[in-house]
Amino acid sequence: MNTDLTKQELPFDGEFFLSRNKKYEELVFFVHFYEGSKKQLLRHIKLVNSLGFDAFAFNLQGTLKDLISFRPPISKAGVFGTKHVYADQIETLLNLIPGKKIIFSFSNPSGAAIEAMARRRCSDTVALICDSGPTARFIPSAYKLYTHEYQIKLLPVRMALTPLLSLGWSPFLHKDLHDDLKTFPDGFRILSIRGWKDLLIPPEHIDEVFEPHSNLDWTKLALPEAGHLTGLRDFKTDYVPIVEKFLHGVATPL
Repeated sequence: MNTDLTKQELPFDGEFFLSRNKKYEELVFFVHFYEGSKKQLLRHIKLVNSLGFDAFAFNLQGTLKDLISFRPPISKAGVFGTKHVYADQIETLLNLIPGKKIIFSFSNPSGAAIEAMARRRCSDTVALICDSGPTARFIPSAYKLYTHEYQIKLLPVRMALTPLLSLGWSPFLHKDLHDDLKTFPDGFRILSIRGWKDLLIPPEHIDEVFEPHSNLDWTKLALPEAGHLTGLRDFKTDYVPIVEKFLHGVATPL
């Protein structure tokens, strides 16, 4: 890792987390979940550091709070939608950080990571880990977010907010994911992590993202008792060995 780069102030609160015993060339580049932050990924960052990987994390900008402050989510290409603004940010940081990268993303922002990777033709990203997403059915996912996460009691309010969030995410909803994944190189490695008790994004909705693409070499980590994003926290003994095996299988030893 370029030590000068680690000392620079990077956009979007970008921050390096260096392994004390680095064993691999690749950097693990984290993309947090919607309304999350890099601080909420510290458990995952410590995991990859312990496995011998440097890590990088940042704070996505353009969440619901920004929409409330009347900043419309419009990408640099003039496309409306939070997903595409996220993709801009991810692309910017991927361009700034030299060397090979493994992307580790969470929930529906995984779709923004896929978009940024497709824009760059996966030029220096060697693999992808997606935890609890993305969904191939965004509208049901948005409705469940208001029901289970935000716990909005009134059905008419949930029904009114669901299309607003869905279109605010992207006018394409989930459909542009397929065009993006078609651009990935043959044999591109992906690990898809899902909990069978995920109330926001059911495993079958994740399968619909990846199954149509024969160019991908993708595998599943299914956690029967896990919910949305609870795999490492609650089922560490099942989670860690599979993630470790995948990372070691795609990375380049020093």
